[in-house]
Amino acid sequence: MKRVMCFSSCSTNLRYQACVRIMREQGIEVIVSKPHRSPGSLMELFVTIFPNCWIALTCRADLAGGFKPHLNVTLPLLIAKLRGIPTWLDVDDLCHAYLTGWMSKLLEIIQKPFPRFYSMVSYHNNNLRNFLVDERGVRPERIFRVEQGVDCTLFNGNADKGQIAAIRSRYALDGKPVAVYTAHLNVASDLEPVMQTWRKVLCDIPDATLLIVGGGPLRQHFEQMAKQYELSQHLHFIGEVRHNEVPSYFAVADVALVYFSERLVNKYRCSLKLREYFAAGVKVVCNDFAEFKDYDHLTYQSDSRIDSFAAMIVSVLRNGGDGRERTAQEYTRKHLHWPLIVGSMVAEINRRIQR
Repeated sequence: MKRVMCFSSCSTNLRYQACVRIMREQGIEVIVSKPHRSPGSLMELFVTIFPNCWIALTCRADLAGGFKPHLNVTLPLLIAKLRGIPTWLDVDDLCHAYLTGWMSKLLEIIQKPFPRFYSMVSYHNNNLRNFLVDERGVRPERIFRVEQGVDCTLFNGNADKGQIAAIRSRYALDGKPVAVYTAHLNVASDLEPVMQTWRKVLCDIPDATLLIVGGGPLRQHFEQMAKQYELSQHLHFIGEVRHNEVPSYFAVADVALVYFSERLVNKYRCSLKLREYFAAGVKVVCNDFAEFKDYDHLTYQSDSRIDSFAAMIVSVLRNGGDGRERTAQEYTRKHLHWPLIVGSMVAEINRRIQR
């Protein structure tokens, strides 16, 4: 496999970006369409349908790959298939499950037929595999696993000391217990139960501070919610930061928080933030829903009740941990570093193309 055309529902998809970058580092020529001037927006999805289809119609390639089964991915892959080019679709969640009502149903109808048409389909957890086989009709012999990865060279536990000092000073963190929560503040974020939990944490540790790192369309909604919960003096909305600045916020934190509410979409997700926390060596407190159960030996877990989650956070802030965060960091470096994952992925795709 020397030349690949690659499509993504949005150009900001970190899984897509990592795969494209590492395939290029391995000497594979990767052809992608130009990103829209509003990357990551709904408009980008629509305006890239035609350019992506044109690439699929005119480009010479050994493989056509796509990330997420939106029309700006699935239609180009169908064109490539009709041209006799092997096709591969990566599915990393249930897109329709983020929505509700008729919009959810419409998106499900649009996406449902496509996965079974392609030469190969990849997934990243067993719940998603079973869904693709049982509900989407993907033949088991066409499916294979590609783990959710992380950049262990960026998230390595060694953040910039100047940035760390600046963050501590800016938010007056010295002497205070600090937690960090990173997320894109959109419909996928479970920040509301985290804030409900934080209210209870403050009953036991009144000077604790929560840093919320990330922006998104629901930021103002969550800021208003924080005011209603009377949390404005006990948490800070950092906003969007450059990816290479995120490790500095991990470095000032005593614990990192991640929470999946018990809704359908979270059953099929894999948390990128969990893996970034692991790689950085920070203690992770989470609930025990969905994929988090697989990492109970690497995280400090509670059940999904707010009282239980708060009690675990308080325990770790007061008492520290038992060192499992070091085990998590070592595990991540050995198994979840993007170059290792993409290298295995390319080898598996080559094997399937050649057989």
